Amino acid sequence: MKLALLWVGRTRDRNIQEALERYLERINRYCPVTVTEVREESATDRHAVAESLLKEGRRIRDAVAPGHERILLDAAGRELSSDEFAGFLQTRMNGSAKGVTFIIGGHLGVDDEMRRAADQTLALSRMTFTHEMARLVAAEQIYRALSIIKGARYHRQPEGSGRRNDGPWTRKWTRKHAKPSRRSSQRSAGS
Repeated sequence: MKLALLWVGRTRDRNIQEALERYLERINRYCPVTVTEVREESATDRHAVAESLLKEGRRIRDAVAPGHERILLDAAGRELSSDEFAGFLQTRMNGSAKGVTFIIGGHLGVDDEMRRAADQTLALSRMTFTHEMARLVAAEQIYRALSIIKGARYHRQPEGSGRRNDGPWTRKWTRKHAKPSRRSSQRSAGS
């Protein structure tokens, strides 16, 4: 299966762009991923905003590869835990779609026609992110979901979740794991 990320505008923040590139490299270890950026419109008033959203929406719809399932990432979407998102993604990987395209709108959001055209709508969080930060969070969550699916040790389970994660960092920290302090080693040498 192929993954695609599709968003409006370029990522201008260098730090976010570098982090995005690292996560895209990691995702590529599991499956091919492409990024498509469609041109962003500027809007100066309410009428211009509506027109800009329509233009961006058309560009987004035209850029989705044929046969790909369209997943809109939008604040009004359904929230999933990381484990639930991994299950969601695995279902799509096992399904008949040629691929999945995750769509992130620009600073204006997306138009209603794009919302109707989406096969699924998911929320990254109930919190508000800049559209550039949403790109980074989406890439990280996709990588996390793929690592959960593949059984890699990137994702840690919260205590009490009922799932076992036996990575070396999850053992209970006890005194026997601690290094002796300088004082305690001096005391034992002087005794």
